[in-house]
Amino acid sequence: VGVYLDYSLFSVSANGTLVYRSPVNIRSQLTWFDRQGKILRTVGEPGVYLGLALSPDGTQALVCKRNPPSQEVGLWLLDLSRGVSTRFDQGSAGDDISPVWASNEHRIIFGSSRAGQMDLYEKPLSGAGDVEALLKSNAWKFPSSWSPDGRFLAYTSMAGITKADLWVFPLGDHQQPIPLLQTEFNEMDGHFSPDGHWLAYTSDESGRYEVYVRPFSPSASGESISDAGERRLISGGGGSSPDWRPDGKELYYIGFDGKLTAVEVTTSPVFQAGVPKVLFKAPPRSQDEFTMRNWGPAPDGRRFLFLVAGMQG
Repeated sequence: VGVYLDYSLFSVSANGTLVYRSPVNIRSQLTWFDRQGKILRTVGEPGVYLGLALSPDGTQALVCKRNPPSQEVGLWLLDLSRGVSTRFDQGSAGDDISPVWASNEHRIIFGSSRAGQMDLYEKPLSGAGDVEALLKSNAWKFPSSWSPDGRFLAYTSMAGITKADLWVFPLGDHQQPIPLLQTEFNEMDGHFSPDGHWLAYTSDESGRYEVYVRPFSPSASGESISDAGERRLISGGGGSSPDWRPDGKELYYIGFDGKLTAVEVTTSPVFQAGVPKVLFKAPPRSQDEFTMRNWGPAPDGRRFLFLVAGMQG
């Protein structure tokens, strides 16, 4: 697992010779697909987009975009019906990535390297007020999901000790982050179910990346998370980049073969998962999905917004 904010390729020989290729900006086009993989329409202008996050109502998206001439990665708010975008993170001196929407759509949490390492920050969607630092530490942190009740943030942490780990940050005063999965394997990209009782995530504990679901049971105070309940394997034959349909009846992921796959699920009174069903071959990803994902499902599960990579620039 790596962190890729550009497309530099390099190799070092045994005698210390460095061979490298300069960064290449890959231009992408935001594109809506139906469940059969048919292109419905494109949105906005092509750009050097590195990731996206759909709003809960599917009318807006926050996109990570490389901004010339400085080449830093910034956040832009895109109106999907009009195809116009405005800068969301004005004044940032670093890379701002991995935006996460609150369920009420009023606030955004994102990762930023403005202080050196990748820390967690929060800002109102309206743009009013200053950016607030939520969590700073020596570990690189990438937010992935805000719980429906607004109490918790799931994020991936890379501290260089146990690879990638899943953590939960209680969003209250004076709360401390809680390690959820901290093993010798990579666990990442946690996403809360719409009812808040389950967490879908990616792990390579089997030797390849697969999508799992585990219970999420916080204490009333939010200071601890119960480890009760077994994880459930969702993907078949490898998978990553999980996401839920807002009504909780489907869970999506990108298969090892690059195909967007849907699994019918029920979350109450017990969790049950159906047989994975391939929808269509997803556009190839032009960056590591751990740091930034290139797709998202519409609320009705009938459309999917992807970044489709095109020409270099």
